[in-house]
Amino acid sequence: MKRASIFVRFLALSTDIFILFLFYIMVFISALAGYVSGMEVLSFSNLFGFFPVFFYSSSFISLFYFTYLNMNGGVTVGKRAFGIKVVRRDGTELGFLRAFLRSVSYIFSASIWFMGFIMAFFLKGRALHDIIADTVVVEEGL
Repeated sequence: MKRASIFVRFLALSTDIFILFLFYIMVFISALAGYVSGMEVLSFSNLFGFFPVFFYSSSFISLFYFTYLNMNGGVTVGKRAFGIKVVRRDGTELGFLRAFLRSVSYIFSASIWFMGFIMAFFLKGRALHDIIADTVVVEEGL
């Protein structure tokens, strides 16, 4: 198993984030339209109830996207585009729990100035979420 380079992993993650951003736009517009249609009086102070709906919807979409795609073949759209996949350290595929743990661990990797991602430069290409879920990202087909 040849490990994927950090640069390729970054490009794959950027692609996935762009795809999720498109979903977030659709969720934002749908949630806002649904929330506003239920108001009798439209005011800025009434819109604060909309933000938790958008936040939880977007969080669910992200968790679903990364968990479902990583547990089914170890590839997201971005990983497939760049020919990489995520596997357990022994080379087997991720199950649901490990894929879910890896997806939730992105929160820890992104917190405190993305230090969990920066760790990959110093720990043989393994970011914090890889260490927590005991996974590694490899080139596909090798």
